[in-house]
Amino acid sequence: MPSAPISFVNQQSTGQDVLSGAPGVAVNVMVDPAGTIRRRPGLQAAPGFTSSVVDATGISGLYATVGGSLYAVANEPLFRQLYAVGPAGATLLGAPNTDATLAGAGRPIFAETQLILVIAGGDAMEKIVLSTNAASRLGGDPPRATHVAANSSRLLGNIAQISTTVDYDKSIVRFSGISNGNTSYANMEVWTEGAIVGGAGHFSSEANPDPVLAVHENTNEVFCFGTKSLQVFSPDPFVSDTGIPAGWSPSVTRELGCAAPYSVVKANQQFAWLDDLRRVVLSDARSESVISDPIKRTLDDIGTVSDCFGYRVTTGPLDAMVWTFPTDGRTFAFQKGSGWSEWLGWANGNWTQFAVTASTISPTSHDVLVGTASGRVGRFSLDAQDDFGEPINMRVDSGFINRGTDERKHCRQVYVAMRRGATAASADSKALLSWRDNPGPFCTPLEIELGPLGDTEIVIQLTSLGVYRRRQWRFEYSGTEDLALVGMTEEFDVLSD
Repeated sequence: MPSAPISFVNQQSTGQDVLSGAPGVAVNVMVDPAGTIRRRPGLQAAPGFTSSVVDATGISGLYATVGGSLYAVANEPLFRQLYAVGPAGATLLGAPNTDATLAGAGRPIFAETQLILVIAGGDAMEKIVLSTNAASRLGGDPPRATHVAANSSRLLGNIAQISTTVDYDKSIVRFSGISNGNTSYANMEVWTEGAIVGGAGHFSSEANPDPVLAVHENTNEVFCFGTKSLQVFSPDPFVSDTGIPAGWSPSVTRELGCAAPYSVVKANQQFAWLDDLRRVVLSDARSESVISDPIKRTLDDIGTVSDCFGYRVTTGPLDAMVWTFPTDGRTFAFQKGSGWSEWLGWANGNWTQFAVTASTISPTSHDVLVGTASGRVGRFSLDAQDDFGEPINMRVDSGFINRGTDERKHCRQVYVAMRRGATAASADSKALLSWRDNPGPFCTPLEIELGPLGDTEIVIQLTSLGVYRRRQWRFEYSGTEDLALVGMTEEFDVLSD
């Protein structure tokens, strides 16, 4: 009798017709290099940092410094509290509604130098002195910016439209004077054009006259993301008569716009972001690839994309870029070498929006640290089988399978190969398998027992599962075990009509 695998992958293709065999929804899953399906990393307390609520309004920004410090920005708009987060708790860095809070309503964007951490949030920029944790406005009249970057010993910031009565030239990027290394940050608070000491200035990203929505750097260059174009600037080697480098000069321009200024995710020397055509593109500005084709129709159906934000998750075999659309409550993850899946939370018996609202990768521990909507700080962990105690429901659908013919098939039996953790199974620790033979509802799931303690390698045989022409399968798991779906195989007979 014929035998063939039932293919489960985290290659969600909800923008394509599932009846043609395109994989269906993949929720809260990842795949290792051998093709084994596992639950995505859970959220747990991070070693060295408090597990208590940092701020009840939630966390909108998180940053880990090269020295091991962690700073969090609250979610209260306009005057957002700043915290230094440690093992014993979170220390408030300034009184509410003062210059020791982050101004503006944009998401916090960080730039670290040897002496200070600078934060932009859509209005006046803030600085934290790393040696003392003192917080105050960045001096020297810098631009009121949504984005800040550090490159070639200077700070750079775009110009945000914060007034309805004054029209700003938002194609301009301003830069500070040159820092004095590890002795003083004074020149980074010099922003006056033409100042001899410090050499502040600006450049215009106007190859296409669109506003600069986001500014990022990849050590070598500065990337300016506009509504319709991407323009890249390189440090200018020219040295003026005063001995001060001139700044930056344009090097590359691409017709790749940006639909969401906070969607930009750094991937080594490249960036990935949501462009003006609602595609997720990956580019170093010399070439680009579109990675969102499988879910393009889903992205087109999202109501609000402008508030999308992204971050990177690297832990164990997982290297993923994650994008959240807060207004629509959707989070999508693209795993390098695999494909797309959707990440969701679970509370009170219902699916909920994924809890992560900010993320940073620690240069010292290499943990992917997170801030949540509830105001807690934690980390992604492959050892965590829940999100701070809330279940992680894992679900993955195959496409509709016809085994190469639309004649009827009798499913004689299905073998489900799994591997589970070595802890005792909980009372509800069961996997579920269901299917449908047309685009209607799935059948009542069959329960798959995981076996007793010590039974870590499981092969379950399910017999006589009906007749079909095309069939879509669904595998689900929400228990507390570390469960891996190693593979699933069907034995079938082709019936003559």
